[in-house]
Amino acid sequence: MSQTSPSGTTPPPAGPAPAPHHVGNEYPLLDIPFNAVVDGRRYAGEGLSLVEARLSGLVDRTLDGTEQVVRLVFDFPGFQLVLTPDARVSVEDSASAALYFTDPTGEHHAQLRKVLNDYISGDLTSAGSLIRSGSLAQTKNGKPVAPRRGVMQRLRAGVASVGVLALTAALILMAAALLHTRLFTTDIATPGRVVPQGQTLRATADGQLSYLDTGAAQGEVLYAVDTVGGETLSVAMPCDCVATPVSVAEGSTVLAGEPLVALADAEAPMVIEASLPQELLFEIQRAGTVAVELPDGQSFDARLDSSFRVPGVGSAGDAVAATLVPDVALASEAAGQVAALSVSRDAIAPLAPVLEAGRAAGRQGERLFGAAQAATQPALSAAWGRVSGLWDRNSGETLSSNDIQSGDDQ
Repeated sequence: MSQTSPSGTTPPPAGPAPAPHHVGNEYPLLDIPFNAVVDGRRYAGEGLSLVEARLSGLVDRTLDGTEQVVRLVFDFPGFQLVLTPDARVSVEDSASAALYFTDPTGEHHAQLRKVLNDYISGDLTSAGSLIRSGSLAQTKNGKPVAPRRGVMQRLRAGVASVGVLALTAALILMAAALLHTRLFTTDIATPGRVVPQGQTLRATADGQLSYLDTGAAQGEVLYAVDTVGGETLSVAMPCDCVATPVSVAEGSTVLAGEPLVALADAEAPMVIEASLPQELLFEIQRAGTVAVELPDGQSFDARLDSSFRVPGVGSAGDAVAATLVPDVALASEAAGQVAALSVSRDAIAPLAPVLEAGRAAGRQGERLFGAAQAATQPALSAAWGRVSGLWDRNSGETLSSNDIQSGDDQ
């Protein structure tokens, strides 16, 4: 039995989906960029409204008339918006299809309406397959508006820039220091030893130190060595001075030439006793100083003692005993400490001839300029005197070039 409306007319039968726009749908299709995923297959969007979507791609004809949960994908720069409405699939041909949303006011409705309204108003624009911000983020001439930064933002940016510059400068200095150390600094393999300035008594034979008396008076036995040959060698205190053992004690095994006792005055300064390779003597004398570092971290420069003499014979690998005088005063407690030694070459030494040639050229230029100035000074003075005289004689009158050249009155 059919039903009739109160006016007596029969209402039209309800369709399976909202009518498309070409037969009276008030929702126009928009060409907003999007993609649709239907039954695992991705399609390109050709048009979209609140109630339907048009797709293009290789369409599976078996989907015609089926209801699917489809995924509408909107690509923005850096992120995606995905909506999942229920839709009825209508296959038009092998390359196009239509989706009719069976629940247009579902959970997806608010977001879809927001996207479409922003697209219509120009807040969103398309650039290829991406959706970007539109006219509200641009000025009238199409250039983006730069946001104004506050005082704190500018302050933070300034502090960050200063920090970056400081870090960059520190890295440059560190790299320069490492490069200088790598290319122009040579470590001396044998460490030195801090001793009081004076003389050092050494073992005259291999053996065992059987007696040691650092408080012995002048002429008394200072130490005795039982040699491997069965003899006992005794050494008397040669002066009225302070005796300091050099890393030995009674019972120590010693070798010939090994330092045993350092003799010095009570107020004698500390020096560095070193064994320098002959191959570095030239570099040490050219540099003038040797860099010294003690175990406690103290660093300073030391110079060769004035009594040092370069040996006449020997190979490059031979070691030469030398005394280094520190540029700083060392405490007496530093006696006996080992010291790391190194020598640094002058980085600009190879450029010394070029620099000297430049200075010589500058001096020659100054001499030539002075000679030229001295030669032209009388002529310039005479010319100026002539012009001044003409000016005085013809006060207020115009002078010709002949007047200046000949000096005659007009």
